[in-house]
Amino acid sequence: PSTNISKELFEDHIKYLVEEKIKVLPITELSKYLKKEINLPKKTVFITFDDAYKSFFQNGFPILKKHKLPFSIFVSSHYVSNVEGSDFMSWSMLKEVSESHGLILNHSKSHESLVGLDIQTLKEEIEQNQIEIEKNIGKQPKIFSYPFGESSKKIEEVLKLLNYEIAFSQHSAPIHSDQNQYRLPRYALNDEFGSLKRFKMIIQTKPLEIFESSFDDSIVNTDELDFSFLTKFPSELVNCFVNNSASMIKKDEGERVSLYLSKLKNGVRYRINCTYINQSGEIFWYGKMIKRVN
Repeated sequence: PSTNISKELFEDHIKYLVEEKIKVLPITELSKYLKKEINLPKKTVFITFDDAYKSFFQNGFPILKKHKLPFSIFVSSHYVSNVEGSDFMSWSMLKEVSESHGLILNHSKSHESLVGLDIQTLKEEIEQNQIEIEKNIGKQPKIFSYPFGESSKKIEEVLKLLNYEIAFSQHSAPIHSDQNQYRLPRYALNDEFGSLKRFKMIIQTKPLEIFESSFDDSIVNTDELDFSFLTKFPSELVNCFVNNSASMIKKDEGERVSLYLSKLKNGVRYRINCTYINQSGEIFWYGKMIKRVN
């Protein structure tokens, strides 16, 4: 339930986007927007899928194809398979997807966590996967999704050096024009957190932009973290949460939100979500993922 969505619920999401005339665009338009080359419609949605499971080809793809909506699949070539009993799509399936508004993009070769890899191995994971995709599908944009959403400043620098345009993590928030283009958020819409009611709420959210962040990386080497940032709103009106049983203490210092996190366990990913709701009920949302690594 935390990683999949039923065909029926997914179709409800898509119908809502179509009926409300919310613009669904190829992810390449987001890249242009973040480079400040174009403007986007006021509400714009980008649809992505990780891992290229065969169940997407059987259940999700026909819905998107029917509505002629663009989308992206992030693929790890190690798992692409022609074996009948495999859970993963074949190159011929991915080729068919690419011919119906689907972009086939880079999710690393092996889908192992990139955190902790040496630079050479990291480059091989990324470059070899891109080569394999383009050999089987044809030229594709250099857009990346981190396995498990795990990135770091070091990994992001490698992606820049390899001329990747943008890259995605797995923390929740709407995207805005002035954030880190190599650590973009995405809302996970699954059976656990993807009800139509919540989906409609997410479509309405606005970015909670932060400034002067005290911690810009994603990797923590101890069991605690002091993390603070400024927003445009009084800090006492910003609510913050962390998952996976970590402890959080929030201090309010004018417009500076100060968070003290503790009980961070080695090898565990944590998602920090901060929201502000104004008097009109509009929700402003900031998200960050961190991982403790000794």
